[in-house]
Amino acid sequence: KQWYQRRVRGIFWGMCFAAVIVLRIKRPEMERPFQVPLVIPVIAILTSLYLILGSIYAAPLKSGIWVLASLIAVPVYYGYVDKERSCDRWSSALTQRLLAYFDAGTAA
Repeated sequence: KQWYQRRVRGIFWGMCFAAVIVLRIKRPEMERPFQVPLVIPVIAILTSLYLILGSIYAAPLKSGIWVLASLIAVPVYYGYVDKERSCDRWSSALTQRLLAYFDAGTAA
C-alpha cells in the first residue's frame, strides 16, 4: 500500500508543478501573491518523472497493476463523485443489480 501511495503522490505533485507552468502561460494576467521562479517547477516535474519512470523500470508488473487500478478509478469518479457529469443511467442500473445480488445472498 505504501509503495502505491508514494508513486501516486509523485504523480500528483508533478501535476501540481505542471499546473504552475500552465497557469503562467495561459493566465499571465492572473494576480499572484508569490511568483515561483520557473526553474523550481521544472526541476520538480523532472524529479517526479524520474521517480515514476524509475518505479516502472524497477517493478513493471506491480506498476502496471496499480496504473490499471488508477485508470479504473476514473469512471468511478465521474460516475459517482462528479455530480455535474454523473452517468445516472449506468450507475442506477449497477446499484439495482448490486442491491438485488446482495439481497439474494442474504435471503438464502
